[in-house]
Amino acid sequence: MNREMRRLQEREERRNKKQDSNKSRAQRKASALSQQTGERKPFFVRVRDYLHEVRQELKKVTWPTREQMIAFTTVTVITSTVLTGVVFGLDFVMKQFVLWLVELRS
Repeated sequence: MNREMRRLQEREERRNKKQDSNKSRAQRKASALSQQTGERKPFFVRVRDYLHEVRQELKKVTWPTREQMIAFTTVTVITSTVLTGVVFGLDFVMKQFVLWLVELRS
């Protein structure tokens, strides 16, 4: 884990502790009790929470620019084309070699 990620994690932990300290003692106890007893939130609440978390994480993503995407796509297409040609060429050469060996034995 690099330094930046560690700092982000520490900041998040401090933020969580601060939020926990702002809760009343009764709320913390009820929260801990519900976690221990395995009490689950309703399905749609869990789905809503999940989608909210996904949206928050997607906001943190650094998306590539249009120029970067064009460059990445170009490299991918060219590399795929070249490798397809290499595999085709090797397949053709090996096929011809095997046919030549079969003709020699006949």
